Amino acid sequence: MKILAKEKVQDFLRGMNREAQVYCPQRTENGDMLLLPLGDGTYTGEVGKAPFSAKTVLFPQTENLLLFGQGTITKITEHEKTIVFGVRPCDMRAIAFTDRFMRRDNLVDPHYFARRYAVTCIVVACNEPPSETCFCKATGGELFLTDIPHDVQLFDAGSYFIAMAGSERGKAILGNGFFDSAGEEDRQKLAAIEERAAHAGMATNGVQSATEKLLANKVDDSFWELLAERCIKCGGCTYVCPTCTCFNVYDYPGDAGYLRCRNWDACLFSGFTRETSGHNPRTTQGARLARRYEHKLKFDLMNYHETGCVGCGRCSDVCPVGLGAIEIIDAINKVQESRKR
Repeated sequence: MKILAKEKVQDFLRGMNREAQVYCPQRTENGDMLLLPLGDGTYTGEVGKAPFSAKTVLFPQTENLLLFGQGTITKITEHEKTIVFGVRPCDMRAIAFTDRFMRRDNLVDPHYFARRYAVTCIVVACNEPPSETCFCKATGGELFLTDIPHDVQLFDAGSYFIAMAGSERGKAILGNGFFDSAGEEDRQKLAAIEERAAHAGMATNGVQSATEKLLANKVDDSFWELLAERCIKCGGCTYVCPTCTCFNVYDYPGDAGYLRCRNWDACLFSGFTRETSGHNPRTTQGARLARRYEHKLKFDLMNYHETGCVGCGRCSDVCPVGLGAIEIIDAINKVQESRKR
C-alpha cells in the first residue's frame, strides 16, 4: 500500500508519459470531459464518469487490420505501450469481460490483444456513484475492485490517493518516487472508504428480476415493438457501451494494394444483420432492440454466467428517447407487475 498526493498526480502522469502514451480524463475547449492522450485537453484532477470508457483505447472506433494485394497479406497489429489513468471499476469489469469475449471458443482477436497486453490500467475507485445513472451493484459489481484483474487501484482519501497494486506492473508503478509509504492511519481510512462505498445507493436494483423474466421468456415481441416506436436508430447506446464490440469491415484501394479496416457498428441498425442475399432475420426495430438487451441481460448470463451490462449507465445518459438499460429494466419489471394484476 502506498499513497499519492493529488498535487503530484499531474507530474506523475507527465513522468509516465515519457515511458508510455498516457490517457486520462481531461477537459476539452468546450468543457466536455473525455478520456484523452495527456496534453490533448486540460487535466483538472477530476475523474468523474467520462462519456466513453477505455474501450476507445483497446478497441478503437476505426482500426486498420491488414494490407493485401499483389500476392501478399500483411497483418497490422498496433501495440504502443499505454497507461490509462482514471479507469472506473465498472469499466475495468468491462475490460475483463471483453478480454474473455475476444478469446472465446479458442479464437483470439490478435488486434485487440496486441493493444491489451500493452495497456496498463490505473483504476480510481468510486467513493460514491459518480452519476445518478450508475447501477454497478445491481449487475454484480462494486464501487471498488476486489477480484477483477487490474494493475493499480486508487482510493480517494481527500487530499491524496491510497494506492494498491494488483499486478507486477502495478508494483513497479508504486515503486515510482511520486508515491509515499502508507501508515496505519491510511489503512483505517481505506477500510472506512470501502465500508461507506459498500452501502452507497444505486439508480436501480431491478436487474436480477428483469433477467429472470427474460430467462423465463416472459417478455413477448409486442413489448419490444412498442418500445421501439421511440427508437431513432442513432446507435449512441452501443457506441458508449464499454462491452459492445460489434463492428463492420471495409476494404479501401490504395497505391500499395487494399487496406482492410474495421469500425464500430450497432446491432440496432437494420444493415448489421442483413445477409448477402438481402434477407434480414431481424426485420423490425423491435426485434433489433430485443436482440441488444436480451444479449446483455439474458444470453451473456447464460454463456458467461454474468450479464454483459456492468451498470455504468452511459446508455441511459446518451439515449435521447429514454431507451437506456435503466429504462428498459424498469419497463420489463413494470410490464410484468401489471400483468400479474
